[in-house]
Amino acid sequence: MRLAYAVCIGCRLSDYIIDSLVDGPSRLYAYHYRVVNRELDAMALRVANAIQRMGYEACPIPSSQVIDWDRNVGHASHRWAAYHAGLGWYGRNNLIVSPQYGARVRYVTVFTDMPLPTGESLTQDCGDCRACIEVCPARAISERREDFDLAKCLEQLRFYRNNWNIGHHICGLCIKACRIRKRL
Repeated sequence: MRLAYAVCIGCRLSDYIIDSLVDGPSRLYAYHYRVVNRELDAMALRVANAIQRMGYEACPIPSSQVIDWDRNVGHASHRWAAYHAGLGWYGRNNLIVSPQYGARVRYVTVFTDMPLPTGESLTQDCGDCRACIEVCPARAISERREDFDLAKCLEQLRFYRNNWNIGHHICGLCIKACRIRKRL
């Protein structure tokens, strides 16, 4: 692979905004989501430019650009990069759960040929926490991450986007429910 290394950057979501969600996404959360994605994309571009100035190749991957709506995938999986960088583990909700911030982090990735030290994937998991299962309005989250029902989740996200005037495929309730976070 030509660009065999990855830099994964995370941006913590606002606790206040996430905690204010009640039964679905709000317009404030939609705005926050857009701003965080723009900031992540800007950070990825700055990192890619710095890598290129050092004489290496770099490709910033957009933080939230879907290229296949049926499978809900982008150019690359930021979750995969974050997991392999040791930034968190896959939760039952199929999001990366950070030991510091729970699921309240969004990620972006820059692929490069610059040799970088590699992280180690975390061996933690959600343990006996099932908070995200209980709050999921689509009933898409199951006991096992492998049983996550993407079709049900996407149907609920489409409903919010189309009927709640949100403008994005977002929900946020499982992110809010994720209790694994520390006050710093």
